[in-house]
Amino acid sequence: MGVYTKIFLEFPRKFWPTGPGKQFFVYASSRRGYYGMWQSFEQEYPGANVLMVTVTDVESRRIEQQPDNVTMAEAVGVLRNMFPDRDVPDATDIYVPRWWSNRFFKGSYSNWPVGVNRYEYDQLRAPVGGRVYFTGEHTSERYNGYVHGAYLAGLDSADILMNKVLNNVEFKARPKYDDEQKAEEE
Repeated sequence: MGVYTKIFLEFPRKFWPTGPGKQFFVYASSRRGYYGMWQSFEQEYPGANVLMVTVTDVESRRIEQQPDNVTMAEAVGVLRNMFPDRDVPDATDIYVPRWWSNRFFKGSYSNWPVGVNRYEYDQLRAPVGGRVYFTGEHTSERYNGYVHGAYLAGLDSADILMNKVLNNVEFKARPKYDDEQKAEEE
């Protein structure tokens, strides 16, 4: 499971550059992953005065364990370092999702190791007890870790469920190895 945290900060006014080619900006720190990737939402939500900063792995875990006011102070400090010639106000609101700390999630998205094949994906999405079906980006063989992977996996799971309900066709996991598939076909 990967840990990827998108922190949203709202400000009373814009102080960052806007316009074509200025939606994203990067902070280079000697501290790996320290509030590095920033995005403005001015194009999508004009006047919202919202910035998002992305942190991952160790920084995500650290930030999830601290109070939001500490995170807000750190992030605003980074922005003041990034824009020393601008009047950077304090943020008025912050949202820090805590996917890693949540006992039901323990991470933000699947992060499969090298060598995983279709068999493992099928095992994850196979119905349990014939009544419980799982779906999500983690069951998408081609697009795991992405929103469209979750969407496409949902469509696949709906097909599996509908085949069971309408045609009484059970889900069958594909074999782990191609030679098992060939043997089954013969």
